[in-house]
Amino acid sequence: MLQTVRVKQTVSLEGLLTLRLPSLRGVEVEAVVVPIGVKVPPEALASARLQEQTGFAQQVLADPAEDVWNAL
Repeated sequence: MLQTVRVKQTVSLEGLLTLRLPSLRGVEVEAVVVPIGVKVPPEALASARLQEQTGFAQQVLADPAEDVWNAL
């Protein structure tokens, strides 16, 4: 079962961030830090939309036979 925990905090002036996740004790996790409120240029979003419309994205990446990473 995939469990996602969203935590919004302010990084301390020393650049530290502390996460307390008692429900995930002993579980290996991956933390992804995304700054909130950072403006993304419209051209970057347009580029991302173009990439998801390519034949590679629609035919190869969306193909269940290519989804080998879940089997690792």
